[in-house]
Amino acid sequence: MSNQDQNLSHTEPGYKNVSLFFVVILLFVVLGFFKTYFGLFPSFDKVTAIQHIHGLMFTLWFLLLIIQPILISYGKYKAHRIIGKFTYVLVPCIIISIHFIAREAYLNGVAAHKPRTDILAGTYFQVYQIFDFAILYLLAIINKNRTPYHMRYMIATSLAISGAGMRRLLAVVIGLSKAHALFFGFFIPDIILVALIVYDLIKGNNSRAYIIALVILAVSHYSWYFLPYSALWQSVAGYFVRFF
Repeated sequence: MSNQDQNLSHTEPGYKNVSLFFVVILLFVVLGFFKTYFGLFPSFDKVTAIQHIHGLMFTLWFLLLIIQPILISYGKYKAHRIIGKFTYVLVPCIIISIHFIAREAYLNGVAAHKPRTDILAGTYFQVYQIFDFAILYLLAIINKNRTPYHMRYMIATSLAISGAGMRRLLAVVIGLSKAHALFFGFFIPDIILVALIVYDLIKGNNSRAYIIALVILAVSHYSWYFLPYSALWQSVAGYFVRFF
């Protein structure tokens, strides 16, 4: 067994069933998008090609997150590494798909004659999601030989891309107002990270990766309340959408 395989084999006891965590997060996302996407199967009326691609990319990511810990638990380290290398292709595809979702939302806003300030502010969601997901993934890859850090950053990636599904779940399924759904869509992933930090502290584990992830997500989330309508963001977003 190689040193890398030995590192993978030492899964922390409290994380033996981490795949179930990813299943729960995926379930929230599916429920959030059920009325507007998954529930439209098989006709998928009015669903665009980029929305299909975007949905496929995200579903693949969550399936990967679910499968990888199972492979480790069964000692399938070679398969784990092969699938891990597949993410070098999948992650850029996910980021590109988010870009095109942002483009589609922008063009729809223009077609609906929405105020330009609202359209540019709306691009904030896709931009911060690209940033958070990419940074946390890069941190996971940088720490691929430090299993505790790698695992925690990969867990954080699931929370970084779950917000849109959670907001829709809270608004469409539960019936919260848009403002409350927005807040709790930010708050729930953050409080999950806080709970994981507390859990690690209780167990005597190093929670640094979770703390870094929490800072990244919290800054992105709560900047929504003052940044998107600022002159700075409007200028940056205005430059960004010229590429659309």
